Order: sequence, then C-alpha cells, then structure tokens
Amino acid sequence: MKKIMSVVLSIGMLASAVGMSGCFGGGSSDSLGDTTGKTVITVASYNGGLGLDWLRAAAGRFSKQNEGTSFEADKTGVVVDVVESQAGDMLQYQTSLTDDLYLTESVDYYYMQAKGLFADISDVVKADLNDGSGKTIEQKMDGAMSSYLKAKDQKYYGIPFYDGFYGFIYDVDMFEAKGWFFDEAGNFTKTSKSKGIDGKEGTYDDGMPKTYAQFAKLVDKIRNDADGVTPFAWGGTDNEEYFIEALVNYWSNYEGKDKMQLNWSLNGDANLITGWNGNEPIITSTKITPDKRFDLQKQAGKYYALKFMDEVIAGNGDNYTEATDFKAAQLKLIGSCLDGQMSKSPVAMIVDGSWFENEAELALTFDNVSKLDLRTDIAGKPYKMTRKFAFMPIPMVDDNCSTKQTLVSSNESYCFISSATKGGELAAAKAFLKFLHTDAELSAFNKVTSITRPFSYTMSKADRDSMSYYGRSLLEMKEAADIVYPYSDNATYIEFSTQHRVENWAWKSKFANAPVENPFTQFRSKADLDAKTYFEGLYKAY
Repeated sequence: MKKIMSVVLSIGMLASAVGMSGCFGGGSSDSLGDTTGKTVITVASYNGGLGLDWLRAAAGRFSKQNEGTSFEADKTGVVVDVVESQAGDMLQYQTSLTDDLYLTESVDYYYMQAKGLFADISDVVKADLNDGSGKTIEQKMDGAMSSYLKAKDQKYYGIPFYDGFYGFIYDVDMFEAKGWFFDEAGNFTKTSKSKGIDGKEGTYDDGMPKTYAQFAKLVDKIRNDADGVTPFAWGGTDNEEYFIEALVNYWSNYEGKDKMQLNWSLNGDANLITGWNGNEPIITSTKITPDKRFDLQKQAGKYYALKFMDEVIAGNGDNYTEATDFKAAQLKLIGSCLDGQMSKSPVAMIVDGSWFENEAELALTFDNVSKLDLRTDIAGKPYKMTRKFAFMPIPMVDDNCSTKQTLVSSNESYCFISSATKGGELAAAKAFLKFLHTDAELSAFNKVTSITRPFSYTMSKADRDSMSYYGRSLLEMKEAADIVYPYSDNATYIEFSTQHRVENWAWKSKFANAPVENPFTQFRSKADLDAKTYFEGLYKAY
C-alpha cells in the first residue's frame, strides 16, 4: 500500500483531463424509439451539477405507469424526450419557449411571468398527489416560497426545483486518519467524538466544531499538522462568489429562522447593532418595516459572520490555496487522502454547494481519482460510495447560541411549463410535473443526486440506505435544521426582488470611499481591514 504515495503524486496531472470531461453543455435529445400513437413531451433540465440520468430514469417510470393513459384523442401512452436546458437567465430573453416542461436555475420568476412565458399550473400544485402523503405540492412547499409564487394573482406559474446550500465540504476520511474530531472536552480525537452542535449522539455533526473558537482551533491544527495539509482550497476568481453564499449561512445561523426571514418579509423586530462598547457590539431590538429595510444591513449576525471570515478563514494566507476553477478544487479535495495517505498538496476542505458530489461525479473526477486508489475492496462499486465527504455543520458564535442550525437555500431554481404548450402535451406535462413531486420520486432524486429538494417529503428506507455517506449527511443536516427560503409576498420585496438576491446586496460595503462586494477577497488582500470596518460600510453602501 505504500505504493499509493507515488501514485497519488500524479493527481495534479489529472486536472486538465477532468476539466475537459465534465458534462456541462451541448445537450441533445434521447433516442425515443417508436412514438407512433403516443403523446410526446419535451422536458428540458439544466445539466450542471444535476445531470440528466435521474430525469431519464423518472421519465421511464412515468411512461411505464401511463402506458394505457390517453392525454389526447387517438393516442395512448406518453414518451418523455429529455433534453438539456439553458439556465433561466438565458431563457428569459426568448419570446417563446420551445420545450414543454423546464427544470432549471437562475430564473427571474416575475420577469418571465410578466413576459407570458409560463403556463398556469395552479391545478397541479393544488391537486392531491395520491402518493400516500395526503398532501399537495403546495402543502409540501415552504410557506414563504408559496406566498411569493402566488403573490400577484394567487396563481402558480412555477415551483422550486432543488435546494442550494453553500458552505465547506470536508474530507471525513482525512479527518478520521488524522484525528481532527473534537471530544466533549474540546480535545482532538479519532474515536470519542463529541455530540456536536445538536447535542445528540450518532448524528451528522458528531465531533465537529461547535463554536467559532473551536473552528479556529481546528483550522490551526490542520495548518500546523504534519503532511502539509492546507485547510481550504477554492476555485479561483470564478469561484469567489461561493464565499459570499457560504457566509450567508453563518449570518443566518446567528439570527435564527424568524429574524433571518425579515430580510425578505421586511416586517418584524430585528436585532441590530446600534453602537459599540469598545469593540463589543451593542445590540438593540428594532422594528423593521419596508421603508426601514436598509437598517437590516446592521443585523448582528452579519457582523459575526464577517468576523468569522476575517479571523478564521481569510486573515491568514496559509489557510487556503487557490485552484484554477471549481472542478480543480473538487479534484484536490477528492484526491488528497487515499487510505489515510496524503497527496503532494493535500487540502482538508473546499467551499462549494450542496451539489458538490454529483457535480464531481458528472465531471468524472471520482472516476479519475479511483484509478489512483489501490484498495482491492472497492472494485465494482461507484467510487463515491467508497469515500466519505460531508457538509461542514455551521458553528455557533459561542456557547450561548442556539443548538439548531439555520440554513438559507438560495439558487433561484424552478420547475415550470411553457405557455406555448397546449392540448395533450400540456396535460401530459402537468401529469409528469405532478409525478415528479410524489414522495417516491422526490426520494429517488435525492438518492441519485445526493441533493435535497425544497419540499417536505419522506425518503424511503431503501433509498436512504443506498445513499452515499455525503448524501446521507447532507440529508440529516437539512432534516435537523430550520431552512430559510429567501422569498416573501411583501410588495416592496417583490418590486425589488432582483436587487434583493443575496449575491446582489448582502455583502456590498463601502470604506475608504471605495465600494467592495466580497469580504473574502477584501480580508485576504488587506491585512489592516477588520470585520467592524467592513460591517459599518454595509449601511454606507446604500
């Protein structure tokens, strides 16, 4: 097994090959076979980190279930043509949509609705799913999301597609080999893991840092350990926005669901920093209304998130290394630790989205790294099933905070039907959309992609048991957390919803008379910049 060291050193040579092998564009129709006498619908899905395999499998199940169904006169049965879709920010410039059902991201919901691109799907959203859950799609949806979607005329023209959580993905195999877990006394251990933030044994956060101080201790331990492991890798300038998105969960984790939701409902009492006692913030409960919405830039959670970014992550250049892009960062993480042995330039964590594993699998990164793994007991298994990665739980500011995670899911992803779809194709598209939101199909999506969907649903035991380590840990984290969906039916929010997207406003600051947007880039390039200065500039930017 010592041979593995010389083999792992070649991981860097795989980067260019992996970069060229990802499945991220240029979709084409499946071979449909004989469609005579059948209704044919075209379903377009954004490929990206999701892929199309899950959708093809669902389409096959739907067609089989409806072999005897007539969606239009003189036709029996249905064929689903799965193709690749552009992202919504490209679709919105079209005057008509040529496919029937779309599942995509980067959608400006009300802009596309105003252009008349969406069909009314209220009947689907409000219909009993007949899946044993006793619920409709509307009842499975978060209340803030459903209120937003029907705010204009009480009709639904789209529904959310998949959850988008950003944060740090860590190599559990490496942590186990190095003993980087915490015990209850706050010491590092390989075996006697603490109960984690939730205080429960045997859950997704066992042994993980409970507070910012413990996370800082972990980063120092990784940086100073032998084997030259760098705590973090990030995917270069094209990947910097991931830090903005990840930081939102540190902000929300302090605020809790109700106070975080104020940033979109614009109505309620917020905990704002109204002054300073030396370097300690003075926090005051303040009433928020739409005309006072900019005061939310003073939310205490924003300051503590910035403090975390400055002092724990970006303030020390030895904490991170830059990869050429997100795929190269994924490669560094997956190839850093094989059977406890470290590669030439190992990293312990990357900043990424919840689609990390599926995206890396689509890019063949897992397959390429598997060729360097000399273990004999992994043959014939999908390589991702033989490795352990997980989403790092969000630590609390200190021991006095809540023991429940609060996460924000934000990626503007939607399912919708084209307004150009009519007749039997419309009926079949609606039936397929409904089918995709039964518990069985939501469970199947989650199993295949390891990505959760923004609905209340029950995973089958068989699907849960067959998931990867990463997929189960992400599911457990979501099930244990409060989830904030950044939407509301507030008229002011809807009017300015485009500007209100997290990446467009959350971290814009102004100091030294210069506007800035990304705290990670600012803290890593300005040694004298602190969280207090950046925080006070948030309000000045508006």
